[in-house]
Amino acid sequence: MLIAHSIVVSMENERDSSPGDKVVFTDEEWIAGRTQVTRDMTNHLARYRTPVFKDHGDHGEGWGSGSFIEINGSKYILTNEHVATTRHSGARLGFQLADQDKLVLVQGDHVEHAWPLDLALLPVSEAGWTSLKHGSRAIQADQIAAAHTAAPTEIFAFSGFAGKGSFHFDTLLFRATTSVSREVELPADTRWDSRLHFGLDYRPDLATTVVGNDGLPNPRGFSGSAVWNTRYVEAKIKGLDWTPDLAQVTGVIWGWPSNMVSS
Repeated sequence: MLIAHSIVVSMENERDSSPGDKVVFTDEEWIAGRTQVTRDMTNHLARYRTPVFKDHGDHGEGWGSGSFIEINGSKYILTNEHVATTRHSGARLGFQLADQDKLVLVQGDHVEHAWPLDLALLPVSEAGWTSLKHGSRAIQADQIAAAHTAAPTEIFAFSGFAGKGSFHFDTLLFRATTSVSREVELPADTRWDSRLHFGLDYRPDLATTVVGNDGLPNPRGFSGSAVWNTRYVEAKIKGLDWTPDLAQVTGVIWGWPSNMVSS
């Protein structure tokens, strides 16, 4: 299980107002649908995600995951507060733009909000965003859900960079993984609030690989990955043709109970 928290700080628990009743898929429809969603969301999310690394001068250390987001005309990396706070001790963080080998350092002060939200915005300078040709895009306000509401049995997707191994700047070893999952009930624990946190099923030993053949990694390093409500089931309920453009950000990966995830 992965634990995520809503990025909508004013939300109430509105799950009872999720759209429609349960929809029935045949086995064939469900297998084909989840395969399509995984492949389409893998391509869709590649433009928004970025690894967050710690700069050690002659090498870097994978430190977490993030997503580019635009707020009032300025660009940031949305990630966890516990990813960003290493900067307080003088550490330098950086990121990578899509289709670019060069790495960019974070410049300027970041914004953070501690537990129970554990969210941060790392600044992306205009020079850093425009000086290199790249395929990255920033999440816009209308791509963020107003509250964490989802159709029953809805599919969620997230894309990030698992693992914290070191890499050399001249040999990039970043490998992204995109996963789709359903929401599961949170176990009783004082660390999270059901108004702000929700669980995603994440069991590498039972997963089906759709893109590539490496299976699911240990989730260490996914901290800061945006969670997207694909709205695939919702589209089925409403009789709409689903495309990844319907997906909306509904949360950010925070952590996982290590005893619940296979290594």
